[in-house]
Amino acid sequence: MKNLLMIGLAAASLSAIAVPSAAVAGDEDDARVAIAAAKAKLDAAEKAGVGGNAGDVLNRSRTTLEEANAKFRKDEDRHARVLAQEADALADLAAATAELRALEAERSKVAVN
Repeated sequence: MKNLLMIGLAAASLSAIAVPSAAVAGDEDDARVAIAAAKAKLDAAEKAGVGGNAGDVLNRSRTTLEEANAKFRKDEDRHARVLAQEADALADLAAATAELRALEAERSKVAVN
């Protein structure tokens, strides 16, 4: 009975050690994926010619992505992931703003005619 208790405690201790390292690896992977997704979205917005009124939002996205990369290099994976997700959202906002401006310009042309 005492051996069974010791085996159970040993197993619990080993699992307690394994879980945080697995969580750390997951955080690093999540951060890496979030950074890659934000970079892809930012690159797509730049290739699409997002600028004008949306240019400042695109610049904020780029700056936030740079901050995410810096946090990732410092092994601050959770913070890097959050910043990358913010950069991703800002890139979406820039693209949506540019699209809205284009639609408003088109509507103005139609309204004039």
